[in-house]
Amino acid sequence: MRIHRIALCSFAGVDSAEVNFDTVGVTVIEGDNEAGKTTVVTALHLLLDRKVRDRSNKEEVKAIRPVHRDADPEVEADISTGPYRFVFSKRWGRTSSRNATMLEVTAPSREQLTGDEAHDRAYEILDETLDASLLQALQVHQGAELLLPTFEDTELGAALDAAAGTVSDEDRHVDLWTAIEAEYREYWTPTGREKSSVAESRHQLEEAEAGVASLEEQLRGIESDAETAARLADDEERLAVAVADASESRDVCRRRVEAAEILENELSARERELGVADRDHERAREDQRQRVGLVDDLGGQERHLAELHGQAEQSAPALAAARRLSKNAEDAWSAAQKRLDEAQKSSELADRDREYLRQIIEAGQFRGRHERLLAAREQLEAADTVIDEINLEDEDIDRIEAAERALIQAQAAAQAGSATVTASALDDVTLVIDGAAVQVVQGDERVLHVTDAMEIAVPETLRLTVAAGAEARQRASDVADATAELRRLCEQSAVSDLSAARAARQRRVDAERERREALSAMERDLADLTVEEIAKRAERLAARVAAYQTERVAEAPLPPDEKTATRAALDLRDELKERQSEFKEAESAHRSAQTAVSAEEMNHAVLGASIQAAERATADARQRLESARAQITDEELDERVAATGATARTAQTARNSAQNQLEAADIDSLRSRLSNAEASAERAEDQLAANRIERRDLLVSLELRGEHGLDTRLGLARAERDSLAAEHRSLEARAAASKLLHEVFERRRAEAQQRYREPFKQHIERFGRIAYGGSFNVEVGDDLGIERRALDGLTLDVSQLSTGAREQLGIIARLACATLVSPDGGGAPVILDDALGWSDPARLKDMGAAINKAGDDCQIIILTCTPGRYAHVGNATVVRLPTS
Repeated sequence: MRIHRIALCSFAGVDSAEVNFDTVGVTVIEGDNEAGKTTVVTALHLLLDRKVRDRSNKEEVKAIRPVHRDADPEVEADISTGPYRFVFSKRWGRTSSRNATMLEVTAPSREQLTGDEAHDRAYEILDETLDASLLQALQVHQGAELLLPTFEDTELGAALDAAAGTVSDEDRHVDLWTAIEAEYREYWTPTGREKSSVAESRHQLEEAEAGVASLEEQLRGIESDAETAARLADDEERLAVAVADASESRDVCRRRVEAAEILENELSARERELGVADRDHERAREDQRQRVGLVDDLGGQERHLAELHGQAEQSAPALAAARRLSKNAEDAWSAAQKRLDEAQKSSELADRDREYLRQIIEAGQFRGRHERLLAAREQLEAADTVIDEINLEDEDIDRIEAAERALIQAQAAAQAGSATVTASALDDVTLVIDGAAVQVVQGDERVLHVTDAMEIAVPETLRLTVAAGAEARQRASDVADATAELRRLCEQSAVSDLSAARAARQRRVDAERERREALSAMERDLADLTVEEIAKRAERLAARVAAYQTERVAEAPLPPDEKTATRAALDLRDELKERQSEFKEAESAHRSAQTAVSAEEMNHAVLGASIQAAERATADARQRLESARAQITDEELDERVAATGATARTAQTARNSAQNQLEAADIDSLRSRLSNAEASAERAEDQLAANRIERRDLLVSLELRGEHGLDTRLGLARAERDSLAAEHRSLEARAAASKLLHEVFERRRAEAQQRYREPFKQHIERFGRIAYGGSFNVEVGDDLGIERRALDGLTLDVSQLSTGAREQLGIIARLACATLVSPDGGGAPVILDDALGWSDPARLKDMGAAINKAGDDCQIIILTCTPGRYAHVGNATVVRLPTS
């Protein structure tokens, strides 16, 4: 994050102020006590606090309202963070207004929002691009103890920890966590509310500020110019001393740099001499290596020529023997080829005969399968017809049987309880029973059961009516119902009676069995084919059998059956394999013999050519060695190598000595100091000239207007207010720090940060050597805390250092952290509120150079009421706040 500008209006004791900051570099804000320096930082914090909206009535908002006038405090900041550039403003009014909060984003794309939308969008951008813990950790607040930024016990450690994203050992933080809890309880209740001691301190400060504001209203005006003139008089003396000091410091630095540059030129000269000596020595050694190579080359060539002559003497007999073996192998190969062709033809004929006989068998098998399938299909269709016609199940038979049993039982019951009429014919007679004529012959006897009512008549002679009782009539009704139920069930199953139903059910069961048998037979014969495919295969096999009988032309007779043909084919196949093996062996022997002949012929030819080439190479090697020895002998060459080697060693010793002297001088740190001293001297001279002009104008103005008394009462009131303010800021800072540390550490105390250790150490030493010299080193622990400092050969624990030295290390560590986490505009600004109060003038100069160097990579904002303290920050931009 970078702060470009901040503007305040009616904010606490500041009527109106606007400060512009260098986004990379150092901005020093100077002003008297209560001029509004710390108020600028307070305004920034309040603007960036997501919990404080423009309508908030929190204590923080009440504290910034101006005293003795009805005005709403306002703050506006121009900020860039990540890819965003925006202007964010708030006005804390007593009534709600949509325009009290405004946000104008200019990059990466334009946005313009007001009210809660502006508030929420601003913190959405900040959450995306800014680590709030890092912003807090890089600040040094006025009145708070400046601790070293260790990984375990400061906000900076939490920020670096969050940047690293790693996890540390929880057990290492138990004691620290206990201490943090204890500090937190000093200022906050278990529910997070601040304790009464903080509120009482705030109340006392508000009363003191009200008293100061009342006096300031009375004395504001001429008093301000008088104070400014007095201050300028004091500043003129201080600035004159600063100009003299800066000029002297610049001259000293310049003389040191000039001395170091002489050493640097001396090192360059020694390095050039060493380069010349090394090249001369290397050329001598290379000539020596070449001479040894020439000797070795000649010896090798002579040995090689002798070997070639010996090989040539053995080559001729081997060539003649290879040619005889090649002719014999060629004859054996031709004979094996002929036997292989004959065996191949016999084996192929036997395979065709066996296939022909197998196809005869398969054709018969497929015809049988086809006939069985047709029969099974007919059986399946007949069974399906019966099954479709008869829809009787065992349950239907059971119901008909039950209905018939019920009918028989009803009939038996009716007969047992009905009236019985017995008619015996004494002569042939015709009876009319219930209207139906019945012929009865003499001696015949009829027994009639009356279940309801019955009329028996002898035509023209007698009519007899017999009536049954109520019980008989009921039983007759039961018989009728049972008869109707039996008839209904038989009609439903399309049968006449139980016997017919049983016969129909048996036919259906037989049909289902025949259907299953037909399906099983079809499944066996079909396998994975259809009936049509089986028929086609049978036809194709029959056609092949007929065709082979006409096509076969061979002297060997056809085997009588497939088994005999198979046995003959296997025998001939074994014979074919033997012939193939014989042929391969003969062919391999033939190729090997040809290869041997070619190799011997090639070897013989190559030996002849090689001997000629070796003879020429030997002569050339002898000529080169003789020519080289004619120019310089072997002994002279060895002497030259020894002499150049001694010269190179002497030059190396001289060069190392020059380099050690230059490293001891640390020319880079000297140049940084000189650059800073030159800028500091120029700035001091400009400030002195500006001071004199401003003081002269003020004195003229005061002479014309006169003075109206001193401000003794106001001085006393301010002193009391300043004391209370310092105490309250210290109290609030400790309370806020304990709360922030409690929240951050509770979130992240289990995390560790290792990868920043080495770069963090390097950055600390980089700025420390500017401030302390080239012997400055530090030891950084696993928790990124500075454990020891080494300077001029003396190593001390940090706890053994003075308060000023520890404070300086704290500032240097924050500068190192800021440069680490601020690439390409990232990270957050370093804010120092009147730090380095325990540093002596000499150390202030060197710390100014270190701060100036850090400003090359990050944004640094310094608030001070003591201008001379930061006069040695060479390239700083100074902003002077007017007295309120």
